[in-house]
Amino acid sequence: MDTQTQLDIAKLNDADRKELTQYLANEAQKSNIQQTVHGLADICWKKCITGKISSGRLDHSEEACAQNCVERWMDTNFAVLKHLETLRGQ
Repeated sequence: MDTQTQLDIAKLNDADRKELTQYLANEAQKSNIQQTVHGLADICWKKCITGKISSGRLDHSEEACAQNCVERWMDTNFAVLKHLETLRGQ
């Protein structure tokens, strides 16, 4: 951050500083979600899409594989989050 930006932030009142902090946290969360979705898409694409998509649609087996891939990924993430909550509660 340059000096000018630091000075401008220093001039903010508490309410504006709080709003800016919340905005930055929201943007970081959006970025994290986008990275997760892109990673999931990449994993499932590499696992499930075996041929060329010439009709603009996946074939039946690719579609079923992609759906299963996403569902298993979500199941895994929910299980990990639940386990971390359990650990945090101990």
